Amino acid sequence: MSKGLARHEEAPEDIELTRVLSVGQWQYLMDHLHGLPLDEHAHRLRFVLPFAHATGLRVSELVDAKIGRLYTMPLRDRLGIRWMLKVLGKGGKWRAVPLSERVVSLLGAYLAQRGLDPDPLANPPETPLIARIDGNDPVSSSGLYKAIRGLFQSAADALRADGRGQEAKAFDRASVHWLRHTCGSHMGSAGVPVNLVQKLLGHASLATTSIYTDSDEERLWQEITELEGMGSAH
Repeated sequence: MSKGLARHEEAPEDIELTRVLSVGQWQYLMDHLHGLPLDEHAHRLRFVLPFAHATGLRVSELVDAKIGRLYTMPLRDRLGIRWMLKVLGKGGKWRAVPLSERVVSLLGAYLAQRGLDPDPLANPPETPLIARIDGNDPVSSSGLYKAIRGLFQSAADALRADGRGQEAKAFDRASVHWLRHTCGSHMGSAGVPVNLVQKLLGHASLATTSIYTDSDEERLWQEITELEGMGSAH
């Protein structure tokens, strides 16, 4: 072998971030969820999916979230409040995670469906944000994983039934942790500063967060596609 040739090595599993749902895939998933019969499972998922997508919480952090860790703060520049959630993350480190008005509204509807007060702070502090289907005890990590994986598989089956087998494969592969990557990716694509994404996700290193903001592969693909289109016009 020539000295100028590099050694053959196994290609890395991910050169760019692949364990993430695109904006289009996310919208399809939410549309699919809202098209399902509105039973207790769907009620829970209608809160859980936007909650996980907006906060990027790990599965362990999602099931650990409690009413007693919610708090509000006045807005600095206008009348109003912001909702926050205290989250115990890796290494026993606490961080404050913001909740949008939409997520708080969905939480209120989900609490009411569980027979609780729709005002989150009017409920006992030990009340879990995400509960088991058969009561108000906390859902287990495995229980939540199975529920979300079931939704992913349902979306995959619907795509496959519609003749879109290639698009279905992403949902076949998707795990619950993809929701955390999806949160980071969508925030990075929207131009949210990387240090704020790091703060939200609770990453110890900024380098870990940079995967959500350093991807130019689609931009390169678009440029190549446009150039090829110009060439074919002649």
